[in-house]
Amino acid sequence: MYGLVTGMQGRKLTRRAAAVILLLVVLCLFHNMRYSLPSIGGPSLTPDIGAQLLANYLQYENSDSRGVSAEVCSAYFAALEKTEPLWRNDYRENQTPVGASPEDYETKNLRGILERLRVYESCVAQKALPSRVVELDARMFPFITRNATPIFVSSDLQTSYGNGNVPIMGKPGSFKFEYDPLRSWIHNWDILCHRSSATSSRGIVMSFPDSHVSMAVRLLKVLAYQKNTLPIQVVHKGDLSPESQQLISDSLAHNQHLWFVDVSPMLDQRFTSDFYSYRNKWLATIFNTFQEIIFIDADAVSPLPVSSYFDLEEYAQSGALFFKDRAYSHKFDFGYCVPELTSLQPTPFETHYFGRSKPIDSELKSLTSSTVEGDIIKNLFVEQQRHHMDSGLLVVDKTKHLIPLIAGVFLNLAPMLSRCTHGDKESFWLAFLLTNHDYRFHPTVASAIGQLNEENEVCSVQLGHTDNDGSLLWFNGGYKVCKFADGIDYDWEAFKKHELHSRFSSIDEARDHYGSMMSFNAAVLPDVGVYPWRGGYGDLCLGYTYCARSTNQPGSIVSFDADTIAYLERLGKVWMDATDGEVLFFSP
Repeated sequence: MYGLVTGMQGRKLTRRAAAVILLLVVLCLFHNMRYSLPSIGGPSLTPDIGAQLLANYLQYENSDSRGVSAEVCSAYFAALEKTEPLWRNDYRENQTPVGASPEDYETKNLRGILERLRVYESCVAQKALPSRVVELDARMFPFITRNATPIFVSSDLQTSYGNGNVPIMGKPGSFKFEYDPLRSWIHNWDILCHRSSATSSRGIVMSFPDSHVSMAVRLLKVLAYQKNTLPIQVVHKGDLSPESQQLISDSLAHNQHLWFVDVSPMLDQRFTSDFYSYRNKWLATIFNTFQEIIFIDADAVSPLPVSSYFDLEEYAQSGALFFKDRAYSHKFDFGYCVPELTSLQPTPFETHYFGRSKPIDSELKSLTSSTVEGDIIKNLFVEQQRHHMDSGLLVVDKTKHLIPLIAGVFLNLAPMLSRCTHGDKESFWLAFLLTNHDYRFHPTVASAIGQLNEENEVCSVQLGHTDNDGSLLWFNGGYKVCKFADGIDYDWEAFKKHELHSRFSSIDEARDHYGSMMSFNAAVLPDVGVYPWRGGYGDLCLGYTYCARSTNQPGSIVSFDADTIAYLERLGKVWMDATDGEVLFFSP
């Protein structure tokens, strides 16, 4: 036994010594490479560090020697710094060298960023980050200000916390957060969120501009009517006006626990202007202080009590639940989209040392797909369909999935890649896919909800999401026939003016109809191979109206029962009566 133990220890020491020697060799190699490589323009366009390390490690290791994580992590980041001392993960780089295409340049940049994020996450998990973690975090997450906390303002606008003081969600009190400079920002943020949400780890997160504050008021009234017990955080970056906050405060029911969270201190000011409109959703999902979140858009309505989403099977399986978008046929507008996304998969270096697979390649190699997620991957990467996800409501366990949320920032804000998709939607699930994080799509297809006509068709602004049993989970678009108060001012003389003029005697009569409450008796889940979605551009409500038709096959048309219709009407009355505020499409 002694001989066996001694032999094992000897092999461990030999491997460790070899790793140390190899580290020195690799650093010398990259020190020389630094002066021999041609300049390629941007500070993040470093050479393929992982590939070089893998090639050199394999010269010194047996093929089955894997997982020397501490040495690998140290070698990777040391070589990165030696090769390019000024590297950082900058999604905004636009210094394309003369003669190079912006697409190729961005692809190389993003490929490096995604590799570094995945390696960083693996090294955090192995507690193997380099000792200079403060400098490393500054390079990894340049848009985040380390050692900063948000500003929290209570719903009555009477109490404010900042400068490291953080309220405890769900009960009175606060704590002073002390940033540990010896630990990563990821670790520090996890600790802050854990302490802040110690008594209420789950919560609702919202983010919206001043122009949508009336929608938010309506949603909050519906949540109060449903006796919601989850705390709520309204996240902004200092751009939600005092007037909007006052309106929410004045209208908030006493049974709702809400905080305004100004995350502007968390942002490096050089990057603040990059986050606007739907891009603020990334700030909301990352910088809220809950551990498990339900993000919901201001114009969404959930007949299902919101806390119930945490109980859905898909969320329990993965810690991340997404919902499908309308399955209409719209392919990518640019030929570089699919190749660029495909190139962002884990590298052989990551596969060898951290066990990361190429998720796109693995799915496309299978002859059949038995999962909802696999079908979506094939639809995007083979059929090149660009619309898959409705991000109006999503459920995420941040304790498991913070890195893919950060990766989504880089994907969604990269100048060329952001043109490939509509808004933030696809960046969520693609970030999970490309960082090897588990996620699930709810299996039912998106539906049109409203009044079913004699042709088995529903036309409406509202996009519905039903459960497997046909019950309505949630929908977006609010309760009005048209959510934009000025929609009729455009439509009256636009593409469908003849239809409007034949139905209404005046623009004022049509305006009343646009502002009236929708009634729902059915959801149509179309078989798009037979009846594709129609509507959109050129249709009513400024092109926000879509129509779904189906043959009356089981499951394709869901007729709501009397109790459901009555409940939806009660919710609708609460929503409509919440405020006189309106949403405008065109700036006043």
